[in-house]
Amino acid sequence: MTTPASRTPTTAARLLPAVSRLLPGAARTLPGAARRRLTRIAFGWALVAVAEAAAYTTLTWAIADGQPPGPVLGAAGAAVATTVLVSRAGYLTGARLAGDLYDTLGTTFARARLSWFTETNRALVRTVAGRAIPTLMSVPAHQLQTFILPPLIPLLLLAGVGIVGGPSAMLFVGALLAVAFVAQSLAQRALARADADRGDAEQAAAAAALEFVDHLELLRTAAGPERAVARLMATWQAQEAAFARTNNASAPATLVSGLAAALPLAGVVVLLAATGTDDPAAALALVVLTGRAAAPLDALALAGLTVNDLRTTVRQYRTVATAPALPEPPRSAPGKGYGLELAGIAHPPVLRDVSALVPEGSRVLITGPTGSGKSTLLNLLMRFDDPEQGRVTLGGAALTDLRYEDLAAHFAYVPQDPIVFDGTLAGNIRLGNPAATDDEVLEVCRTAHLDTVVTRSPHGIHQQVGHQGNALSGGERQRVALARALLKNAPVLVLDEATAALDATTERHILRALRQRPGTVIAVTHRDTADWDATVVITLRGNASPPTA
Repeated sequence: MTTPASRTPTTAARLLPAVSRLLPGAARTLPGAARRRLTRIAFGWALVAVAEAAAYTTLTWAIADGQPPGPVLGAAGAAVATTVLVSRAGYLTGARLAGDLYDTLGTTFARARLSWFTETNRALVRTVAGRAIPTLMSVPAHQLQTFILPPLIPLLLLAGVGIVGGPSAMLFVGALLAVAFVAQSLAQRALARADADRGDAEQAAAAAALEFVDHLELLRTAAGPERAVARLMATWQAQEAAFARTNNASAPATLVSGLAAALPLAGVVVLLAATGTDDPAAALALVVLTGRAAAPLDALALAGLTVNDLRTTVRQYRTVATAPALPEPPRSAPGKGYGLELAGIAHPPVLRDVSALVPEGSRVLITGPTGSGKSTLLNLLMRFDDPEQGRVTLGGAALTDLRYEDLAAHFAYVPQDPIVFDGTLAGNIRLGNPAATDDEVLEVCRTAHLDTVVTRSPHGIHQQVGHQGNALSGGERQRVALARALLKNAPVLVLDEATAALDATTERHILRALRQRPGTVIAVTHRDTADWDATVVITLRGNASPPTA
């Protein structure tokens, strides 16, 4: 007797491209190691299908010919062992896959344009890291099984039908399976159309929730309790409507699924009843094979929704993993010192024709009305983005010709909204220099006027600062960010409204310390500029007229 096993490699090889088409873009997005692991698991599930088909074929052969149970038990044992081994490998592969995907995101974020991280994309990043990647972990052990076994097992069992019932029975059962498959496909397409916008609705709801949480105080005070949640409620209602459309489409799809799944077995039973048979054992074997061949078709009805979910998940991951990055040369161009020059910088909609020379050791003030592009210019100086026109040089080398590591070593940055992480005071400040000693941390704390914060706790610099620094005031968080930048001891210190939350006395204390600091200081401020004692002033006028330095 021959089994379908001899035709397995060709069938599996043809099936794998079809599986990959279920997840468009995955081959371009997933790391190479992840693709290889998924390919191996896909072949593993194909082997499971072969082993199960061989076991059922052996069983029906034994029923029809009255053979002893030994070969049946052996084939069943082999099928069970194969299933267990592939399932275990699938779970292990899922864990490794998650590691590969997170590594890819880390590499992407290290090089991505900061301008890409809008509110919408930040919400998408949160969705991908918290939901999409854990969902993709289940692909090797669950989704690949769903995509491979249901279509492959019926095809393989048709060979067993041919052995038991002959070519005519194989053609008849094959036709019934084909009709059932077409019905399932139509049901899946209808379900997918109804479910098409559910992923977008979920993403909009996530973005609205992030916006609400980040701006809760403002929304509550400006709009009141009810109006504050109006936008959030609207996205939830849109999400609910998307779910309702999916549920409404699921009912007829499930009905079609049930009828399609029962069609092959019902057709064989009707055929046997109509034609009669003088071999009950062969008839029973044919019913067993047909029933098992039709059983996976029921899973295909649910696969329509699963495929749509996976497509949405892969699309979200691909969007984040392919975030636009700034080009980086293989090695940095030679430069000398850390003098900066801006030559004809233009970056719509506000910056145009900005030129300035910043010698080493300068104290630079960037001034201009709100919306004139001051923070944008700082971002271009540190190459968070590239200008549309013109160029910025550091030590005579264009920023685009420097490696990120070399460029980052020259700058320390205090943003307009200070960032403080969970943990200790020292841990937050040491982000500027992880190798710094406690004495060095204490020194920059004194420079940043954090003495009162250090001394108010018996733990000193090792005190906890609370969730995102909520144990600190706004001015204290700003001074922590300043101390972090000072500890880095980079030759260029960039301050974007870094003293806006400080009182005048504390600001003067810090400015005196900054004037004694070697290196270049570049600052944006709306406060009185006299105490900055600037040697270079860059005045931005937005769209009114060309900026001057």
